[in-house]
Formats: sequence, structure tokens, C-alpha cells
Amino acid sequence: MQETARPIEPEIVALIERTVRERMGPYALRTIDVRAGEDHDGDPVIYIQVRHDLSETPIDPQVNAKLSFDLWQLLLNAGETRFPHVRPKYHEQQKVKTRWRGNA
Repeated sequence: MQETARPIEPEIVALIERTVRERMGPYALRTIDVRAGEDHDGDPVIYIQVRHDLSETPIDPQVNAKLSFDLWQLLLNAGETRFPHVRPKYHEQQKVKTRWRGNA
């Protein structure tokens, strides 16, 4: 488990922050906290806590899901093997966009 003690390279932190800002900026993004850690199995991971203020724009759950997947791909391409865990924290009154599927 020595890998968890390995700091996150500044280029990786910058890549994460830039990507989160691009994707989550419309949702009253306040802060991004990136830190190394371990998941429940003891595997090394990168925790990304994203805090938001109240936004007029309803949160789109698909944007969150795509952000997690895209970050994982970007980090792999940059040589980072730790899995990113994005933890969004929204204002308690934040509205969430709902999607309705039509009949196919």
C-alpha cells in the first residue's frame, strides 16, 4: 500500500481541476479538493471532492457520470493508475434534472 503515500503529481492535479471546471462550471462550482487515499479494499485512489453553491441550473446526473468516466480515461492516458472517485457536494436546495425516456 505504499502507493497511497505517493503524492499526486501537480500536472495530474491541474488536469483534474481543469476538467472539473470545464464540465461543472455551469453548476455554481465553488471548490475542488484533490487528495490521494485508499478505497474500502485498500486500493490506492484519488478522491476529488467538488463543492457547489446553489445554482439556477438543475444538475444533470449524466454530466456527473460522464465526468467520472472521462477523468478516468484522461488520467490513464496521462500515466496515472489510481482510480478517480468524484464526490460532488451540492447545496441542499439544489434541483436535479430528470430525464424521461419516450416509448421506443
